[in-house]
Amino acid sequence: MEDAARAGVPHGDMSEDDIWAVLHAENIIRGGEWIETRLLSSGPRTNPWFQECGGRIVQNNEIVAFDTDLVGAYGICVDISRTWWIGDQKPRADMIEAMQIGVEHIRTNMDMLKPGVNIEELSRKTHVLPDKYQKLKYGCLMHGVGLCDEWPLVAYPDKMVPGAFDYELQPGMTLCVEALISPENGDFSIKLEDQVLITEDGYENLTKYPHDPALMGH
Repeated sequence: MEDAARAGVPHGDMSEDDIWAVLHAENIIRGGEWIETRLLSSGPRTNPWFQECGGRIVQNNEIVAFDTDLVGAYGICVDISRTWWIGDQKPRADMIEAMQIGVEHIRTNMDMLKPGVNIEELSRKTHVLPDKYQKLKYGCLMHGVGLCDEWPLVAYPDKMVPGAFDYELQPGMTLCVEALISPENGDFSIKLEDQVLITEDGYENLTKYPHDPALMGH
């Protein structure tokens, strides 16, 4: 999907739908089943988040962000998010800052994961986003995933209901660790999400897909 987007966008004839269709096709080719959403948007349509893909032609030097929400091979849900910069210029400094904060958010929260950790403890000890990203942050810190998006939901502290998720992580659970870095009244969002397996002594990040080097400031 990334290869198709990078090849097509500079020519000015690649729509959001065109990019998303590649994900559907490649999922089916690999024996996958279905995709629950159409969460891919570009440029200013990434903010606010949760706008589904459409016929908008993606412009050169824009952000493209997506959330897979797909049931893939063997009936396993693959729920990851990435944000790309597609163009021949460098992304703006505020975009790079947001991307770096998003990666830090996910990595810091992921490092808390191990058997025996209480779900409420994850909420209380979360990496705290800067104020300008608080209003439009994602709906949860993490959520379970298996054959679909599942329990548990790990809430941000301001959304946590005491006692609702008084449960400890166990080996074999799989969690999606989320980050939405979306400036209020801004013209872009950074959406990231990694899928993580709880092991006997910690965790394994199942998501090998790299972060976009241009947005990381490299």
